[in-house]
Amino acid sequence: MNTQRNDRFDEVRLRARRRLRVVGEVISQALNAPILSGAMITFLFFQLPTDIPKRLEGFGWALLFLSLIPLLSLLFYIPGKVKDWKRIIKRQRTASFVFMLISYPVGFLILELVDAPKIFRAIAITYTLVTLGLIVFNLLLRYKASGHAAGVAGPVGAMIYFYGLIAAPLLALLPLVTWARVAAKGHDIGQTIVGALLSLAITFGVLYAYGFSPLSGPLY
Repeated sequence: MNTQRNDRFDEVRLRARRRLRVVGEVISQALNAPILSGAMITFLFFQLPTDIPKRLEGFGWALLFLSLIPLLSLLFYIPGKVKDWKRIIKRQRTASFVFMLISYPVGFLILELVDAPKIFRAIAITYTLVTLGLIVFNLLLRYKASGHAAGVAGPVGAMIYFYGLIAAPLLALLPLVTWARVAAKGHDIGQTIVGALLSLAITFGVLYAYGFSPLSGPLY
């Protein structure tokens, strides 16, 4: 009798862990870099004066290469012949990284060539550098820094850099993505912190290098 109860308890616990992992994966994808970058680019587009040269063109190129093209990696969640969930997730992660590694620098080069507003160029080079930073950590240093945490920290850091305390509620996304990555068994807490700090440092550095003053908004 006790053995049957223990077996049932183990089965219930296993199901709960699986469901928690699925929830973590769903939240991770809802907060992934292409979705948040698209939201940030669109928000900043409407903050720019309408008379800024190349405003609409820059927005279109930035949205395409920093959001829409990287989002195509979600198609790799379609199982096809692969039925193993772990393999599907790994395949999507690899595809996402490849899409971003190619799309971000190409987008930056195009934005530079068309002389797009500097906010779009700054965002593009930020994502490019963060991706390269993740390569250094994950492939060279063999430390699994969280790309999801980096993808959340960048836009959150940019909004706080531009708008200060009014954007502070966005900080709640950082513990949320940390919980999601841990629940999805993708990273531990330390790996999400490293990914977030990497992204924040690059974001602040690039914005300052492009001449944006803290709390000045993206217009100057």
